[in-house]
Amino acid sequence: MRSGTSYFNKTLFAKHFARFWPIWGLYGLIWTMCLPLGILLDSRSGWTQVRARVLPLNYLDTSGWFSAATLLAAVFGLLAAMAVFSYLYSARSVSLFHALPLRREGLFLTSYLAGLGFLILPNLAVFLLALAAEAACGAVVFSSLFTWLVVSSLLNLFFYSFAVFCAMFTGHILALPAFYGILNILAAGLAYLFDALAGAFVYGYAGIPRLSEAAVWLSPALRLTYTLNLIYPGGNGVYVQFYGLHVVLLYALAGLILTGLALLVYRRRSLERAGDIVSVGWVRPVFKYGVGACAAVALGSFLYGMFLYSLPENAWTLLSFLLLCGAAGYFVAEMLLRKRFWVFRRSWKGFLVLLGCLTALVSVLEFELTG
Repeated sequence: MRSGTSYFNKTLFAKHFARFWPIWGLYGLIWTMCLPLGILLDSRSGWTQVRARVLPLNYLDTSGWFSAATLLAAVFGLLAAMAVFSYLYSARSVSLFHALPLRREGLFLTSYLAGLGFLILPNLAVFLLALAAEAACGAVVFSSLFTWLVVSSLLNLFFYSFAVFCAMFTGHILALPAFYGILNILAAGLAYLFDALAGAFVYGYAGIPRLSEAAVWLSPALRLTYTLNLIYPGGNGVYVQFYGLHVVLLYALAGLILTGLALLVYRRRSLERAGDIVSVGWVRPVFKYGVGACAAVALGSFLYGMFLYSLPENAWTLLSFLLLCGAAGYFVAEMLLRKRFWVFRRSWKGFLVLLGCLTALVSVLEFELTG
């Protein structure tokens, strides 16, 4: 008999659903209260075609802040990823799971599909319940409910895949939400700080539009907040359309790409790294210098602004704060990686590299070396 390779295990899939039912149960309950129950309560004051068209789309609208769909997708996508890949963060559980007669690809795909099912299956159930509720109230607008289903599911796909991608780079479950939250806004935050620094020391600097736009696209939470809106073509509130589906589709495609990259990382992941802040060897120096640079720019700029009227206002005062905060961030990152406090003896050379980079950055701004 020929043997085959299985990339999916039904028992493990069902086990994930049974073990982590509070996640998909709570997610489904929230949407049930918002849509089917919300429709029934709204019908008490008169359920019309206009209300049926607008109510589901309101949960996608990000006017002023996160939409309900974006917020729930971001939060429960993270929770689902933390749940189904929690076995990677304990030496005992990671050894147990990888002792099963399953290849790494099978473990990854089974766990990935289970976590995605935590979000997609409740969406389908709520969609059907909402259709039934609208039919019972006497007015059904299938297009609005279907738009809610598609957009919510695509948002789930992206944020969950992004969380899974982050999960592959850490061996500590508490580091996952930190990485996930920071990477969602990191690019936009760094672009803002760079513009602030350049505007203070480069005469005539008015920002780089392409850099700012790219930074927003690399910050999914912000891009979605700025893009997903409802428009009223007639201006009378009767006809409403959802704008931003193209952006959601692009991020969903990015989610699939991140899933593929996560699988590649998982195949080469060092199992003995369970419990480490960073579990992938080549990412450890990136983490160390990244934390140092971000601490330097963010905290250094903050302290410079705080003491702006007490100290000389020039680039070298700023550089002093950058070096101080950069050193703090660099050595804290080193402590987290090595799980010890005394790391200065073996880390001072790396700090000198960071010091040189920060000095070069401030020198370029101060002397306008780029023109």
